[in-house]
Amino acid sequence: MFLLILHIILVYFIFSRTPCLRLDGISKGLVPVILLLKVIGGYFIARYYLETYQGGDMQGYLSDANQFYVLFTQNPVQFIKLIIGLHVPENSINEFYSHLTSWFTSGYSNQYNDARSVVRFHALIRLFSNGNDWIHLLWSNVFCLMGMIALIKFIAHQRIQSSTFYQFALLLLFIPNVFIWSSAIMKEPLLIFAMGMTLRSFQCWNDEKTFSNLLKLLIFVSCFLLVKSFWLLAFLPGMLIWALFPQMKKSLMMITLSYVVSLLIVLLVGEVMLSFNLPDLLFGQQRNMWRFAVFMHSGSLIHPLSFAPNPMSFLLHIPEAFCYGMFQPWPWQLAKWFYFPLSLENFIFPLMVSISIYKFKRNGNRVPPEIVITLIAGMVIVIISAFTTPVIGSLIRYRMPGLLLMVLSTLAFLYSRNVNSSSNPSN
Repeated sequence: MFLLILHIILVYFIFSRTPCLRLDGISKGLVPVILLLKVIGGYFIARYYLETYQGGDMQGYLSDANQFYVLFTQNPVQFIKLIIGLHVPENSINEFYSHLTSWFTSGYSNQYNDARSVVRFHALIRLFSNGNDWIHLLWSNVFCLMGMIALIKFIAHQRIQSSTFYQFALLLLFIPNVFIWSSAIMKEPLLIFAMGMTLRSFQCWNDEKTFSNLLKLLIFVSCFLLVKSFWLLAFLPGMLIWALFPQMKKSLMMITLSYVVSLLIVLLVGEVMLSFNLPDLLFGQQRNMWRFAVFMHSGSLIHPLSFAPNPMSFLLHIPEAFCYGMFQPWPWQLAKWFYFPLSLENFIFPLMVSISIYKFKRNGNRVPPEIVITLIAGMVIVIISAFTTPVIGSLIRYRMPGLLLMVLSTLAFLYSRNVNSSSNPSN
């Protein structure tokens, strides 16, 4: 308990003394309350997984972190090499490898394994936690909250001064799907951290191209690559066109066009280099997930999206993929009654879009590039998840960052239009 209190004091010191982790107009008590609720929620989610699935990812990450701690006490040099990704001969640590549960579960190569990134994160925390699960939950949610604050700062950049917007934006962490996956010891808290920090550091570098800003950008891009490198691709077209034209006036048109052109280039390259054939890769991933779900007797298996692994079929099924990924599960697909909020959240984004259309008429206001990038990237994440995932439980998890981005961008659009139309009509 004493060690946990020390960690709480350290967290309080970090949030109270770090300007980039504060939002103007937000009560000092709101962030600690959100952090507390997420930590408690993460604990009960872990208990549920332990009782229902005899463990799951969370227990696997903590178990591997404990094994890393044992390795540290026996051979610190090998521990450091594994943490930073240097090669260690397997025959020298066979006993250590034999006790790992999550280290080898990914289908990716040794150069990329997001499960290993989570294990490394908690292995470092284990050096100072004495195996206390609450400390691991605390730091997992601290990094998630850091990423969320950075994401809010990115999308509100010098444009939204409303404390109400900041409050609503922080409360998006309590969307059922976001709360479940970002509160427990999983990959998603680190994904939100990497996503928010990368976008915010890119924004700072794009505003002021200094060496320190570039260094921060490279660091957080590296973090993103270690967590979910393929989701970083969802942001690249918008980031690149914004870097080339930082003062663009028609950001909605130009950024959208950059995504369309990027998609066409990818499809053309895939026709020449089969290893980069996007429709074929998505189709293969869908088949692999389908076979694995059948083998594991998944209780939430659904009919996969029907598309052929060729560019034309892929393009024609994009609208269907968005609906497929956005509106499941339907109420009759829910395995248990308390999953019902997961069905209700499907309508948050359409509702906010409807409010935007109802409340604002087209008046020529410029849509900020931050909003365009987060909206389109969120839609890309939802669409790709739909193409590859024929299991409801996995689908709602994989689409989570996309849903968060789309709802946040729509919320920011509402408040930015308020600010633009009331305080700067000529913008």
